[in-house]
Parts: sequence; structure tokens; C-alpha cells
Amino acid sequence: MSELFTMNSSLYEILNNERVNKKLHYLFSPLYYENIRPFFQKLKLKHMIRLVKTSWGRPFPAEGLLRCANLIISRREAGELVSIPVWKDLEGEAAQAAEDVVLIPFLLKDKTKAPCVIICAGGGYTRVASHREGIPVAEELNRRGYQAFLLNYRVYPHLYPQGEQDLVRAIRFVRANHQKLGVDPENVMIMGFSAGGHLCACVGALYDHIEDQTHRYDGISARPDKICLSYPVISFLEDSHEGSCIHHLGENVPEERRRTLSAEMLTSKDYPKTFLWACQDDDVVPVSNAVRMADSLKNKTADHKLCLYPTGGHGVGLGEGTSAAVWLDDMEKFF
Repeated sequence: MSELFTMNSSLYEILNNERVNKKLHYLFSPLYYENIRPFFQKLKLKHMIRLVKTSWGRPFPAEGLLRCANLIISRREAGELVSIPVWKDLEGEAAQAAEDVVLIPFLLKDKTKAPCVIICAGGGYTRVASHREGIPVAEELNRRGYQAFLLNYRVYPHLYPQGEQDLVRAIRFVRANHQKLGVDPENVMIMGFSAGGHLCACVGALYDHIEDQTHRYDGISARPDKICLSYPVISFLEDSHEGSCIHHLGENVPEERRRTLSAEMLTSKDYPKTFLWACQDDDVVPVSNAVRMADSLKNKTADHKLCLYPTGGHGVGLGEGTSAAVWLDDMEKFF
């Protein structure tokens, strides 16, 4: 078996490893490293984590990079699927635009009809942070008996409705292939973190209004059976996460356009059963977003539960070491 990477490896070694580099961008966005100078790329990861910051001022996520690279190595060695293309039947520019839209499967081989979760990690609609909010969550869901999939959906410069099209297509895809994938087609959950929460919240309402130009799965429902929204971006009107709004709708968007894609404005009595959670000390996406969505669901008498945890901040993933560490337990109890 090929030797796995360690904190003594370098970013340069990983990016130039042919066993890894063709798939790495599905799990670890190039935005994390594309502006890092060659000198720093050749440092050991244990030094990079101290010396190098991302373009948005956060420490370089070296442990997340290792998690992604080693997952790809391990799967290739085991002859397992690394990724599943979602759009195989597009042509020309449309095919090129969607070529990186894939599902990363985390499958239980001994399950033939297990509940399914499609995970949409966050990233402000500029990247998909699967190294933190995808892989660890999918692995924990596997331990709890779920078939899990990470969705690498389209982000900026792709705008609405392309991300929504990707998620709608993914829901239909797992239902269409439920026997091969060991999925219960009547128990499909979508789970979104931060901007991925906004994506899931919108699809929960708009699934029948998002066009698939191929019409390949028109006979298959795109309605999620359940939705989990984790410290979600919800509103583009009040307490908005402006970066997510701009990178999903474009700049200088009129208020009416913001209103049509503010998830709290899209709820109905028939909205899918929804679990929401957030941390009260979140200093990135105001916790009022989750509260506003819960209030909207309550007003429409839609089945839902909101859990607010005192600590955890933003981007906490599984929430280890914080009061949010129980969120998956609370979600399962509700569902």
C-alpha cells in the first residue's frame, strides 16, 4: 500500500502526486493554496500551519488537506470509488461548467436499504469546505448507519440556480440508483452547513422549480424527505452574510431578487421536516438566521426543531470540544 502523507509532508509533494492531484480539488478547494508562494509550498505542513494563512486570513488548514489527500490515496489502493459525476449527459459549455460537480460516496457495504444523507459543506459560495464539514461528518454518519455523500456543488463564479441544480440532480441521482448505492429512496436527507445550509433550505422549497435541462430524471422526485441546517445562511434581507449573497446572486442585486432567495420567505406548511442548529457565539453568520428560519417554519406549522448551543462559533463541523458536540444526537432524536 502507498505510504500516506503526514504533517512532515509538504503541499508541493501532495499537489505533484499523480495518485492524488487529479481528484484533490473535489475535496479541497484550490482557493486554499493557489496564492501560496512556492517557497512555502515546500515547507513541511507542520510548519505551514504556523506560518501560512489563507487569502481570508485563517491559518492554512493542513490537517484538512491531509484528510482529503489520504482519503483519495486509501480509496485508490482499495479499488473504491473516489467520486461519482453527477452530470454525464450535458454537452459543450454546459458540460464544461458542470464537470467538477461530483458526489463523494461514503458507503456501508453491508447495508442494502439505509437512510441517505447528501452533505453540502459551506464556504460562502466561493468554495466547498468538505475537509472540515464533509469528510468527518460523513464518517460519523456511516458509524450511525447512514449512506453518506458529499456534494461538490458549483460556486462562484457560477451563480443561482446552478448550485441548486446540482443538489436537485444529486437527490434524483441517488434515488434513481438506490439499489446500487444501498439507499432507501424514501429516506433521503439533505444536510447543509453555512452557505450549504442556504442551498439546502432553498432546495427544500424550490425543488420542483429548478430546471434540469437534460430531463433525465423527470419522473423521480427531488423533494428531500428531511433537511438538516447547520449554522445556516438563511436571509439575504436581514442580518445577511453579504459574501454568500454576492457570490450566489451577483453584485448590486435588487431587494426583490434578494427576497426571492431568502429561505425564510420560501417556507410552507408542506416544507420537509427540518432540524436546525446554530451556536450563539457565531461571529460569522448571525444566529438570527437560524432563528428566523425556525420562526417562519413555526408560522407555517411545518414540522421542525431548532437547537441553539452556547458555544462552538462558526464552521465547527461535528462540534467536538464545544456545547454543540451533541447536535447529531439531537438531530437523530428529532428525526
